[in-house]
Amino acid sequence: MKKFYSELSCLLESEAFKCFLNSDKIQLAQVNALTSLLIKNNIDFDTIFTSKSPRLPATLTITVVINSLTRISRTFTFSD
Repeated sequence: MKKFYSELSCLLESEAFKCFLNSDKIQLAQVNALTSLLIKNNIDFDTIFTSKSPRLPATLTITVVINSLTRISRTFTFSD
């Protein structure tokens, strides 16, 4: 369990995760960086992509599972 929290701490301090927490818009490169970090650190996550329509921008919802009781979820619009 100690290793998990060490990896989680490293993830939380990463630039990609800070962008995840502090922005409403996201670029594809940032999504890729965040996905790579989550996979590398063996942290469960879900993604839901909704395509662009004439009235609404494309959105991406990412949910990071910290433990069975704690999740961090954000919805982003894609910046051009």
